[in-house]
Formats: sequence, structure tokens, C-alpha cells
Amino acid sequence: MKFKLGHYLALLPKRPGYLFGMGVVLLVAVTGEVLAHTTWAWGSPAATGRQLAGGFGDAFVIAFVVALLVDPAAQHEFATKWGRDIFWAIFSPDSPAPFRDTLLKLAEPPGYVMQCIYELEFSQPDPASEFVQIEWHISLSGVSLEQQGFRPTEPVFVVCGHDGEPSNYIYWSFKGANTERARYNEKEMNAMGALSVDKSGRTVLDQSKLRFDKTRVPFRGSYEAERRLTTTRWRSDFLPLFQPQLVLEHSVIIRGPAIADLEFSAVQLGRGPLDAQREKRPGDDVEFHYKSSHVAFPGQATLLSWRRKKAIEADD
Repeated sequence: MKFKLGHYLALLPKRPGYLFGMGVVLLVAVTGEVLAHTTWAWGSPAATGRQLAGGFGDAFVIAFVVALLVDPAAQHEFATKWGRDIFWAIFSPDSPAPFRDTLLKLAEPPGYVMQCIYELEFSQPDPASEFVQIEWHISLSGVSLEQQGFRPTEPVFVVCGHDGEPSNYIYWSFKGANTERARYNEKEMNAMGALSVDKSGRTVLDQSKLRFDKTRVPFRGSYEAERRLTTTRWRSDFLPLFQPQLVLEHSVIIRGPAIADLEFSAVQLGRGPLDAQREKRPGDDVEFHYKSSHVAFPGQATLLSWRRKKAIEADD
């Protein structure tokens, strides 16, 4: 399963078209670098032509390296050999049990989230202040794919407030379809050592330190999880929304007395902006709903941003 440079080089003579293309890219890269660092064509070190040649040279060097790394023929060749070795390691009775179990853990995802709902309520205790308070509610409905049963163990985090002070996880719960619900408040999570603040000021919740052994969800079983937290942000600011698991569908709901003076937008990174639906609630309250049915991979964020409407009117 080691990378063998000699074996990769042996593949090249069988692919003259690929060799020719790579040679052209390398030739352009070398020519650009030579022209950029000599006085053959331009005398002045600050000449525009030399700078342009240097830019082209750097770009083609990067293109050459990337083409080597993503060469499809090499990927296919190595994947075939590595795949055979991994198949043996997982299924052979001669494979050591700890090694086999570790590979199984790496090869299978722990599960996926069918629906994730972010509910954010904006309030402004002091109308004269330049920040807003946010009560943040995250609801997850997911499916377990772990053979030994699933329980969330990965750490999750929230960025610090507008003034650098840590945000607060105030509630956490987890329940399988046929299991007891485990739930803890902020005081209990602190007592178990599950909450901490890292060097960047983020509040980290280490779910592996929460005690809920009786709520392990069996393979293909469904579960519900919930997290609540509070934070503060500037009146023109943003929040990244993402999960450590694959999410099939997610929604963002924005409400609260402070949203009347704010303009919101939501963008799923790698996909584009999400359309907002304005919903009027009983009592004349208004909510904004964003929904995406594009799959979000682990760590792929939806960026929620807002700014004051007065600033927009001034720009116009």
C-alpha cells in the first residue's frame, strides 16, 4: 500500500498523449520563469512584461504539479491495488482483529442527518447598543450506520461573541427511536468536563464526555438530537452553520424583535445563495425561512450574514 514512484513512472511511456501535454505545460512554466528572472527580454526588474511572465510561469508550475497529483490513470492503478489490500485487511480471518476493526471504523460513516433545523432568535436588550443577542436552537433527525450502535462523540463548537467573550451551550439532548432520552444543561455539562474554550475563543462541546450509554442507537435506527446555545454578534455580522456529519436537508429559521431592522442573506458554500421565504406568524410577528435540499458534506457550511437596513439605504 506504499506509494511507488518507479511504478508510476513505468505507466508514463504507455500514454504518449499525456506525456506530450505535460511536456508542453512544463515548457511554458520554465519559459515563463526564465523570462521573469533574467534580462533576456526585459531589462528593468519592474518591467510589466517580466511580472506577467512570472505570473504565467507560477501558474503553469502549479498546473503541472496538480496534473500529476490528480492523474486519473495513476489514481485508478493505485486504487485497484490499495482496494485489494484493504479488502483483505477487512475480510481475511488472518487479519489482526484490532487492525480490522480500525479499518471498518474508518471506512464506514457513523450515520447521516436527514434534516437539520437551525432556529435563531435575534433580540436587542439595549436599543442603543451595536450588538444583538442570539438564542440558537439546533435540531437534528438522523440515521445510524454504525454496526456497534451510534452515539455522537465528535466535538462541536460555536464561535465567540461580538466582544470576544465565550458563547454558551445551555442545553443538549439525544434520543433514539426506542431508547431513553439523555439531556443535560450547562451546569451538568461543565461538571462532566464536556465544555471548554479553545485558544481562538470558541466554546467546544466534547460529546464523548457526556454520559448516555443507554441511548446507543442500533444500525439503521433513527435518532433525534438537540443543542441550544446563546451568543452575541454585531448588528452587521455573520455566523457559519455546519455539522460534522453529512446532512441531506437543512433549514434556517430567523425570528425575534431585532430582525425588523436587519437585512439577511444565506449562502451554502459550494452551492450558492438560498432563497428566503417570509412567513407571517400569529400576532403579526415575521419569520424568515431558508431551506436547502442540497447535500451538505461534513464541515460544509452555510454562511448566514446580516446588516443594518440603514446602511443599505445609505449605499443606495
